[in-house]
Formats: sequence, C-alpha cells, structure tokens
Amino acid sequence: MTPTALEAGIRNRRPPCQPPAASLAWSANDAGAATAAALPVHYQHNDHRLGVDFLVHRLPFEGLQALDPRLIRIPPGACNEKHRHAHESIFVVLEGEAEILVGAESVRLGRGGITFAPRWIVHQSHNVSAERELLLLAITDFGLTSSVLGDYDCQTRLRFGGKDACHEVEFEPESGSNPADAPREALLTKSCTCRCR
Repeated sequence: MTPTALEAGIRNRRPPCQPPAASLAWSANDAGAATAAALPVHYQHNDHRLGVDFLVHRLPFEGLQALDPRLIRIPPGACNEKHRHAHESIFVVLEGEAEILVGAESVRLGRGGITFAPRWIVHQSHNVSAERELLLLAITDFGLTSSVLGDYDCQTRLRFGGKDACHEVEFEPESGSNPADAPREALLTKSCTCRCR
C-alpha cells in the first residue's frame, strides 16, 4: 500500500510547506453569514418536504491535512440532514441558535456554544430561530479519516443517495448503553423512505 502524503509527512516528521499568510486566518466578524456567503459552496441541499435546507462552505486554509473545518449555514426554521460518518465533529455556534441532535440526545446552543458528535453517531443541526440564519463552524478530522478510508463524503449526503444520510436513520443501542460507546452495528437505518436519490 502506497502511503498518502499525510501518512508520509507524519512518519517522516516533515512539516508541510508554509501556507501563504492569506490562508492562515478567517473571521466571521460582524458580517457573520454575509462573510460566509462569499466563500465557494462545497455542498448544498434543500428538500422542503423534510425541512432540509442548508449550505456547506469549506474554509480556505491551504495546507490542512488532518482537519477539515467547514461553515454550515441553515436558514430560519430549517435543518440539515440526519447523517453519520467516520470522522469526529465539533460544532461551534457562530451566529444564531441551534438545536443539535447527537445520537439520542438533543442540546440547545446559542452563540459561542460548542458540542461534539463522535464517529458513527447520527447527528443533525436545526435552526430554532424564525428570523435569523444559523451559522455553525464544524471542525472535523475528515482529512485524516479520508486518508485511511478514501473519500467517503458522498455516503453522508442525502442528495446523492448516501447510505449514511437518511431522515429515518435511528440509533438503537443495547439497553442501558451510552450512544458514544455503541458499536457501529448499533446504528441502524430502519424503514427508509428517502426519495431524494
């Protein structure tokens, strides 16, 4: 097996090339969602039947290998897809108010709130405001995980018929177990009626 650039860099203790100064920082500043809107769209999906409406932007940091920071924009009252994936995710609310489902638990967060979604746990973000757009920063280790598993991103996308994205995905842990400790097999897709394929 040929090592990836990431693996080779880690094994050889070589740092990547110095990225240009322009790609070392990004700020939502006071403009918030307007600043995010200037970034290229990485993924978007809206299915009003499911209440799904969101955009994903990748932050323009050159040279990132293990981390993959993304901005998620969700209009008032909408949500993103229920999904699960091999990478871990930390969500930071930059603007607005969110209700974030992680496994069987739901947490409500305002600006500055932070939550975590473990690998393979079903999660979803919902904008609880009727007026303001929700802007989330998602920090993941997709770069590292995809260097091992390949680019599995489409598997998490409902729009592409991804097997790990479905509005009917449910978490079914053994009695009394913690969702974060449950084996991947405990995450089941039941009676899926997705038509967005």
